[in-house]
Amino acid sequence: MLAITVINERGESNVVRFQRHSYRNLMELIVNELFEEIGDCRGQAWCGTCHVEIVAGQLIDEQTGEEKNTLGHLGNTTSTSRLSCQIMVDELIDGMVFQLLGGC
Repeated sequence: MLAITVINERGESNVVRFQRHSYRNLMELIVNELFEEIGDCRGQAWCGTCHVEIVAGQLIDEQTGEEKNTLGHLGNTTSTSRLSCQIMVDELIDGMVFQLLGGC
């Protein structure tokens, strides 16, 4: 069993356990396990509502052009901003910490 920590927009920290590829992406895991209302575009990297900051850990995959474009239109990005709909749910995110930022 793998696990990540998700800090919601209220500052509450939640450990979420999952199996490799149990969800299509991190956004779906967050929506289904924590009942957060994110992902208005259903994982197309268009809306930015699933915007997260990587607080601990590092992803090895690079942002797609669509993800870069969407993040470029948000006013609250950081150097470790990503769209959770573009992050695979596998062993590479095990132990990471993500902060929900939403699309401001």
